[in-house]
Amino acid sequence: MKQHCIAVFGGDARQAHAAQIFLAAGWQVQLWDVPEIEGLQGEKTSDSFAQAIKDADIVLGPVPFKDYISTEELIELLQPGQIFIAGMLPKLLCETLKQAGVACYDLLLRQDFAVLNAISTAEGAIAEAISASGGNLHLCPVLVLGYGRCAKPLIKKLQGLQAHVTVATRNWDDACAAIANGCEVIDFTTMPFHLPRFGYIFNTVPAKIIDENMLQGISPEATIIDIASAPGGVDIEAAKRMGRNAHLCPSLPGKYAPRSSGECIAQTVRIILDEREGHAWGRKPKSASD
Repeated sequence: MKQHCIAVFGGDARQAHAAQIFLAAGWQVQLWDVPEIEGLQGEKTSDSFAQAIKDADIVLGPVPFKDYISTEELIELLQPGQIFIAGMLPKLLCETLKQAGVACYDLLLRQDFAVLNAISTAEGAIAEAISASGGNLHLCPVLVLGYGRCAKPLIKKLQGLQAHVTVATRNWDDACAAIANGCEVIDFTTMPFHLPRFGYIFNTVPAKIIDENMLQGISPEATIIDIASAPGGVDIEAAKRMGRNAHLCPSLPGKYAPRSSGECIAQTVRIILDEREGHAWGRKPKSASD
């Protein structure tokens, strides 16, 4: 099996745990601005981004990327033939790099990574809710906004804690699926009538839904957790002015499950490389005679 040279830079402990996995697999690993964790101290750390990626065939950036390195610097330093992987990459950056001969992959646009990453997000959201409220989820009425990749594992785990889960969605097919999975459902148009009864509200929809008017209908004792990507779905500033217990919670996998999330990143990198070599999951590689 081919041994790669990978440059890992930026981010949080997820990057460090991913690097640890690559080292264990016998890869050459170059680090730049990666947090230290037990078992990774003293590994080859570069003095600059340029030095780290010089001999790498794969460059792994943070999740999310958030302009960690300027677009101009990336375009200048990445070389044709290299593979650049990170999360939440600007579309224009990916297009420019591809035109320059650099293969570019956004982890958060991949179904496999997004689904696995949602597990850590769900567990982190529940940890945030319990910590912020000081109460139990057991038998508590809980509202989850949306029924997508993040919402589904969150709902399953809330049900495992015997919370009474209601799903708000505009999509009738999603509503039927939520009902089949043991949830009550409401439409966003009728949501204001139901808001006062919920002790916890989890938002997974990346569009402003809970504005100041909506907040007025939420119980002052309720805990609101927003895990949606920017711009989020809750007017956090208005919530603070009104004294509501609302929290915007980005990057939960890195905060609560960096080791598992790092394993997910490393696994997805390996899958990307397999796909580039024409290997499909669960299938034997085609031989030259096929």
